[in-house]
Amino acid sequence: MAIAAASKKHSASASATSTPYTRFQTTLSAVVERLKLSQAERAFLTEPQAIREAQLSITRDDGSQASFPAFRVQFNNARGPYKGGIRYHPAADREEVKALAALMALKTAVVNIPFGGGKGGIQLNPRELSRHELEEVSRAYVRAFKEYLGPDIDCPAPDVNTTPEIMAWMRDEFEKQTNSYSPAMITGKPMSYGGSLGRDTATARGGFFILEELIDRAALDPTELKVAVQGFGNAGGTMAHFLHNVGFTVVALSDSQGGIYGPDGIDPVRIEKYKRKTGAVAGEYCEGSVCDIQRMKMDGVEHITNEELLELPCDILIPAALDNVITAENAQKVQAQYILELANGPTTPEADIILEKKGVQVIPDILANAGGVTVSYFEWVQGRSGEQWTADRVDTELKRIMLDAYKAVRREAYRTKVSYRHAAFSVGLKRIVDAMRARGWVS
Repeated sequence: MAIAAASKKHSASASATSTPYTRFQTTLSAVVERLKLSQAERAFLTEPQAIREAQLSITRDDGSQASFPAFRVQFNNARGPYKGGIRYHPAADREEVKALAALMALKTAVVNIPFGGGKGGIQLNPRELSRHELEEVSRAYVRAFKEYLGPDIDCPAPDVNTTPEIMAWMRDEFEKQTNSYSPAMITGKPMSYGGSLGRDTATARGGFFILEELIDRAALDPTELKVAVQGFGNAGGTMAHFLHNVGFTVVALSDSQGGIYGPDGIDPVRIEKYKRKTGAVAGEYCEGSVCDIQRMKMDGVEHITNEELLELPCDILIPAALDNVITAENAQKVQAQYILELANGPTTPEADIILEKKGVQVIPDILANAGGVTVSYFEWVQGRSGEQWTADRVDTELKRIMLDAYKAVRREAYRTKVSYRHAAFSVGLKRIVDAMRARGWVS
């Protein structure tokens, strides 16, 4: 397996094609300019410290050979070991992983936990591999990058299409390769193999704490608010349950096949039941593209696309699926007053400008979905100490950290009269720069 480490200059103006990384750099550039950082400081913040690449070769169940591009981007470790998930997806390329690693560096700084930022990916469709093949490629990933991983170097976690079981395989392979006992080298593991209570709901739980605080400060009544959630996976589905349980009216839910809209409210528990049975959010009413229109009319719901969900009349919109879904083309049609980003990078910089002019308050991903990495930090601490935290302790500490982060971002936004996204970038960048100065990397 050939591994390459590279550092390649790339600016948003260098290419007319928008990528996750150029979109990140657009926001970064604006904030860096306002903070008046030095050229040396900017250099550390605009490019990863290292990009690791490998071709992972495995023998498939039928005896044929297969090879998959793999990446580990280590963006900045001024504040602690690199931290970030590993995703298995056909679109997991260098540019996407770079952007996600950069956002992780900022995210860990915003919630003020002692990590830097990294991200990993393997370019594959996990649905096309057997369980045995997934295990082989997971172990191959660790063998390829073992030199650059470890609890004090770079601590991965689950991401899109990766699971606690995959994390367990990776920990096992790392310990075999390094002849060590290392429960803190990776997070998101099964409870029986060094995981933490609360990890499965952490992303939604952290976002929920922030939304509660936001609504309380605005003196709004949850029972009078309508919410649309795009994405009914772990984060979006769990968030829908939390909201429904405290009285919010969930009016729309969707998955990759589309969704349903009920202006008087829909029950996430019922939706989850039918999704498990049929594989689709709209499975109670539709089989493929064919829907029982009469039954839908009786229940007061209609079938919608993911694009239509973003433009529905609601008070709170929660994109919890893909990136780059709120753009300059549809931002003007967004009717929500608040957007809570549980997905990574769902809003483009161009859309941000439109939404800000409309008075829409966007709680950015590097704050809103930081609950996952925060509980990963708790797992890392538990792995190093050998202690097992209770569910109550995890929940209490998560709430404290998320609300402290929200208050810091809110203060910055009001003090400097910028959007919450720019405020969150500012809070994170200042903390990273302070750490770099303390270490003597910059003066």
